[in-house]
Amino acid sequence: MRRKSPSNAANCCYLAAKYARLFIQSFPTEDEDILMSSYEMAIIIGKTIKGANKLSLEQCMHHLELSDAYPEHTARLQQSLKNICGLFKVPLEFMPVLEFVVVINANPGLHLLFYHLYLRDTERELVWFFAEETGLEPQAIDQTVQSLLQQGLFESLPTASGLNEVKINQAIIHILTTQLISTKEDLLQPLLQKSPDPELTLADFSYVQIDLLTGYLEAAIKKQRHGVNILLHGQPGAGKTELARALAQSLGISLFDISVQQIRGNRHSASDESRNINLHRFQHLRLTQNLLDGSKQAILLVDECESIFYMDDITYTKDSLHRLLETNPVPCIWITNHVPLLEASYLRRFKLVQEIVAPDKPTLLNITKKAYQGLTVSTEFRKRLVETPNITPAIIANAGEVARTIGLKRREAEGVIEDVIENTLVATDEWESPMNYQEEMPFDVEFLNIRQSPTVLKDIQYAIRHKQPVRVLLCGPPGTGKTAFAHALAKQYELELDRIKCSDVLSKYVGDSEQNVRKLFYSAHKAKRMLLLDEVDSLLTSRDRLTAQHQLQLVNELLAQLECFTQPLFAATNYAALLDTAVLRRFDFKLDCDYLNTEQVFKLYKRSLSVQALTNAESKALSVLKCLTPGDFAILARKMRFLPKHDHRASAVSLLTEENQRKQPTPTIGFVH
Repeated sequence: MRRKSPSNAANCCYLAAKYARLFIQSFPTEDEDILMSSYEMAIIIGKTIKGANKLSLEQCMHHLELSDAYPEHTARLQQSLKNICGLFKVPLEFMPVLEFVVVINANPGLHLLFYHLYLRDTERELVWFFAEETGLEPQAIDQTVQSLLQQGLFESLPTASGLNEVKINQAIIHILTTQLISTKEDLLQPLLQKSPDPELTLADFSYVQIDLLTGYLEAAIKKQRHGVNILLHGQPGAGKTELARALAQSLGISLFDISVQQIRGNRHSASDESRNINLHRFQHLRLTQNLLDGSKQAILLVDECESIFYMDDITYTKDSLHRLLETNPVPCIWITNHVPLLEASYLRRFKLVQEIVAPDKPTLLNITKKAYQGLTVSTEFRKRLVETPNITPAIIANAGEVARTIGLKRREAEGVIEDVIENTLVATDEWESPMNYQEEMPFDVEFLNIRQSPTVLKDIQYAIRHKQPVRVLLCGPPGTGKTAFAHALAKQYELELDRIKCSDVLSKYVGDSEQNVRKLFYSAHKAKRMLLLDEVDSLLTSRDRLTAQHQLQLVNELLAQLECFTQPLFAATNYAALLDTAVLRRFDFKLDCDYLNTEQVFKLYKRSLSVQALTNAESKALSVLKCLTPGDFAILARKMRFLPKHDHRASAVSLLTEENQRKQPTPTIGFVH
């Protein structure tokens, strides 16, 4: 077992005191009576100082006269720094500069000293100081510092004013001050965090271009190609990280996370982390790439990478990011849920960019089987669960973990799983209640009363059966079966249907609505799903009625997407007169859905009430109802379901008459009609 270094040795107190004496002598202060507080001095020397809180110059120099209590640790650190010069190909004469940077990072008291020296130009003063100490030219010192910055050993902060402000990863500082560094592997030890093993295999990602990903990665690693970067993007929880882990496992190569935890180490303050975490991640990636150069057994994973790219030109230059993407020797998989935050100049530099959408239902069903193993949930429950819109592997796994932690099984586990999934989707604004569309009675095209020839319906069915991008506009009063017709066709031809409502598109932020439209259409195109634009008049309002520029842009965007959409599309409206005139020519079929005719009313009445014949009174009463729709009979079906023992035939005509009356024009007030 490796013996830990004493804290004074780990804080480099002897070397910190040595540099403090040198700097006080070389850079005299304007006020030589009071230099530091006793507390600040105690940090440098690692000892408690009794007495005065303020120390004079003479007292400071007295306390800084330390003997090396741990010479073996000092010698080990200096040997490690000599070895690092060789590993990073910098002159051995640079070692004192490297030692100073390490010591000032290990001992915060030495850093405080510079606030008391009042140097006019700290950067140049320190460079000239070390130029005299090492015999190196100031320009050579600057170039070496830049080389170590580019290789990732040093971290350049936005507020850097000189060598005293250069940072080193705290995990590196810890290992430098506690053990001998002889090889790259010694430095890699605190930097690498192996990614957990995947819970899924590549077989679970049949909907992704697996052959392309594995083929390219395998060949690139074998040929040791540089600049190998793969970007996986998509909605949260779709399985991007799990896919990266499965890819690495299938290739027999270790996957290492460039994680926040590894970068923080044990000694960063919270404020330092919040200010500079993206810089630390960037430099951590640089350093790891440099140390792993030549390895054929490693892939790096950068999760939530958007912040690294979004913060460019604030903590580092855009050019440095470009160079990293073009020259990194170790393949890197980048993951983001927010690809719009990455500029095009970055996206062009990724060798492969793939959107990872939510898995298909067979894959999700297989995921639920693994996630709920031991919970004894039924197959029927799992099948019903995967029908939930917007469900993802991560949400499935989390719900199972909750039920397993509580110790539930069977029906109790199923109830908790459903609650967890619904609550998660509600919180992310992705919950679509199953009551969005409920079929109260089976759809029958016989009761779709269109003004066009019935042969049009066969033409539409032919187009869908042959996977043609047919576009159908359904107009007519509410309840005539417009939405039900689209759902019935999707069910008949085993197609998934995305129903888009006004609330799915409109946003209070200018430009967001158009972006929502693009996303919805692209998602349906990618997954080969039918689209139903419900209440389309609220989205495609005639441009003659619009005054705001953003409203016009939304209509234009929708019209453009209609023309290039690759799957069947249906649009339904109760107010065809409000539609933009350009809409009509973009639809292949325009169906005018009307109220039921008398024959249809009679048939649907008998079917709804399960009667063979109508009474004379029923026939007479129903024949005058000219504004009935299948939706009105759906109301009757609901009441029959709620009150199964009630005699509904006695009140059916009255209910239908009331619904018919609601659709009559409102009488005009006054004497003129």
